[in-house]
Amino acid sequence: MRDEGTNQYNDPFHAKRQLVLALTILLLVFALGTLGYVIIEGWSFFDAFYMTVITLATIGYGETHPLSDGGRVFTILLILVGLGLGTVALGSAWQAAVEGQMSRFFDRRRKVLDTIKSLQGHTIFCGYSRLGRTSAEELRKNGEKIVIVESNEVRAREAEAAGFLVVRGDATLDETLSAAGIRKAGRLISLLPRDSDNLYVILTAREINPSMYIASRAEDEVGEKRLKRAGVDRLISTYRLAARKLADGLLRPYITDFFEIAGTGDNGWKIEEIRIPANSPMIGRTLKDLALRQKAKVSVAAIITPEGQLQLNPDGDSILAAESTLLAIGWDSDIKTLEGLVIGT
Repeated sequence: MRDEGTNQYNDPFHAKRQLVLALTILLLVFALGTLGYVIIEGWSFFDAFYMTVITLATIGYGETHPLSDGGRVFTILLILVGLGLGTVALGSAWQAAVEGQMSRFFDRRRKVLDTIKSLQGHTIFCGYSRLGRTSAEELRKNGEKIVIVESNEVRAREAEAAGFLVVRGDATLDETLSAAGIRKAGRLISLLPRDSDNLYVILTAREINPSMYIASRAEDEVGEKRLKRAGVDRLISTYRLAARKLADGLLRPYITDFFEIAGTGDNGWKIEEIRIPANSPMIGRTLKDLALRQKAKVSVAAIITPEGQLQLNPDGDSILAAESTLLAIGWDSDIKTLEGLVIGT
């Protein structure tokens, strides 16, 4: 990778200095040419300047006035020196324009990397496919900080246009994941097209940050087995999900619509996971005592114990423990009320 701390594109004034130098050279050549004709031939300033312009431009007009031998020698020297310096000046101007664009590009990239360095507990998406784009948008709606790793320039620009922090590069490389802040990230979602690439990303991520939560996609059963052995926390089998959703849509359309609405929460009604922290006033109390339906107008569909056991449709005698999770159903405003009760506000 290029050392961004030492290259000239990080100097915001380098391109401007190049452009000023090019213009100075051009003005100097025209000034010397004009002055030479004034001194050698005794012409007026305008005639001398006109002769300098048509000489350096190699337009081929006739001489403004008959030239003496000294004037002809000066013209030859002016053509040779002027064309040489003019080429250098134009080259410098072109270089300045290119470096100006590169400087802005590296400046934007440096700001993105600096922003990523300040993140803690963010989510890294490896791949900005349609699945990744939709998932990243949903997480961002819930206040999550997202970093996109994408090697395809078109998709990287799409991610930037959508307002995401983007790291361009191969997600299977250590340095790319490091640039995305993997050491301080909370989650990594690997959605690369090939299972072999996702496998490599998971192995690399586990080596750098063993405690992070990792989710990935699998295209076939072989990929599922390998990704599970690699230590993925959540595996998405796209072909299984598509087949199941199709069957559910045909056999249980209303249930499918119910979970579709609850999953998006676009109409203000949703199912939400709410973790019970260790300092919650709810710890040790029963659902009957808490009267959540009356206080927050929500229904508790399930409780997930700290050990990961699922208790569906818990009764009123169910006791809440620290680090357990409630699956609550209700309007968005009521869910926020429940969250306030959980933390004691």
